[in-house]
Amino acid sequence: MVKAVIFDLDGTLLNTLPDLNACMNEALVKFGCPTITTEQTRQYVGHGGLRYAQAALPENKRAQAEYFYKTIYCPILFACKNQLTKPFDGESECMDALRAAGIKLAVVTNKSQEAATELGNTLLAPYGFDVIFGNRDGIPVKPDPASTLMVLKELGVSAQEAVFVGDGDTDVQTARNAGMRCVSVLWGYRSREQLIAAGANLFAENFLQLRDILLSI
Repeated sequence: MVKAVIFDLDGTLLNTLPDLNACMNEALVKFGCPTITTEQTRQYVGHGGLRYAQAALPENKRAQAEYFYKTIYCPILFACKNQLTKPFDGESECMDALRAAGIKLAVVTNKSQEAATELGNTLLAPYGFDVIFGNRDGIPVKPDPASTLMVLKELGVSAQEAVFVGDGDTDVQTARNAGMRCVSVLWGYRSREQLIAAGANLFAENFLQLRDILLSI
């Protein structure tokens, strides 16, 4: 039986896309750049905020990406209070069932630790995650398995006893690099075809299906 489930955050636990797009566009306008569409945001996120900023900036501004990300985008994101972010249908029922089965729950995300902690204290608070691990200085982001392996150690479970759940190609690769099984969800920011290309082979179309999969493997 599964002893722990590690979840991605953006596109898996919460639909953060509207806030991510609105905050980036506010930052881009402030930096004198054209805005991006929601669909562009969908394709750009998943590899950490700096990579998102690099992709969103026009080519002639990308040399300033780190400055833009840290001094313009991040303050706007932290101030937005996730007003447009929502959980997905069936999520609370899934989490309640996993908790009732004694399964430990954690989050590993490429979102900054500050932003992940804010969500952990608000929208994700009802689920009682044991660990919420965001992007931290000195620790490589997914698909490097470092953060995931640190969380497994903190939870006291082996990679073979845990499952990684995410909506992205990065999550599939992270699970493989950590020696874990992976369930790829289809309500997030990558298509089934993109996930298959990354090596995904087990899918959930909604949270209730995910619940049944996690309680049966």
